[in-house]
Amino acid sequence: MDPQQCIMLEVVWEALEDAGVPANELRGTATGVYVGSTNNDYGMLIAADPAEAHPYALTGSSSSIIPNRVSYALDLRGPSMNVDTACSSSLVAIHQAVRGLREGDADVALAGGINVQASPFITTSFGELGVISPTGGIRAFSDDADGFVRADAAGMVVLKRLEDAEEDGDNILGVIKGSAVNSDGHSNGLTAPNPDAQVDVLERAYIDAEVDPQSVDYVEAHGTGTI
Repeated sequence: MDPQQCIMLEVVWEALEDAGVPANELRGTATGVYVGSTNNDYGMLIAADPAEAHPYALTGSSSSIIPNRVSYALDLRGPSMNVDTACSSSLVAIHQAVRGLREGDADVALAGGINVQASPFITTSFGELGVISPTGGIRAFSDDADGFVRADAAGMVVLKRLEDAEEDGDNILGVIKGSAVNSDGHSNGLTAPNPDAQVDVLERAYIDAEVDPQSVDYVEAHGTGTI
């Protein structure tokens, strides 16, 4: 089994404990699981060895099974999907969860992301591209930015519609007022950012949240320091 599947089971349980939501109360309910995951290193490892070709390898190495494993274990019957949009996977998973709650596809959403570096292939490839920081530090928006740093991580949040969370007496840590997603489209390279597209997605997020940009006093940016 892909370690990401095992770790996600643990992280989901910890998130539910932290939220004070008993897992058994979600059994059979429209609870969605939205996981951002890209570059399935474990799948690459076992695919390289024909001796590993057995039935359980199919489910054990599929990224789609990372959220499905959670849904199966806890008997959750809302949407269960893996979101792969490269660097933005976990954030887009949150966006999809918000949409699922708004549209009624889910009444509770477990959303987040995971990355486990089980193979040197991806890191080596990034190194060949020259985007990994040789100094091991991210200096986003700096003149001496020399790349980004890869890491293992997993995170999950429990989301509800605000009125439901208030009615249930939940400990509300934050409110997602709005979100938006788009693509860079055609820029000066397949992986290069497009400033115009990023302005567009910000504008749409402000509109969705019904927030005046001039009222925002804190912005957290996705700055990888990539060259």
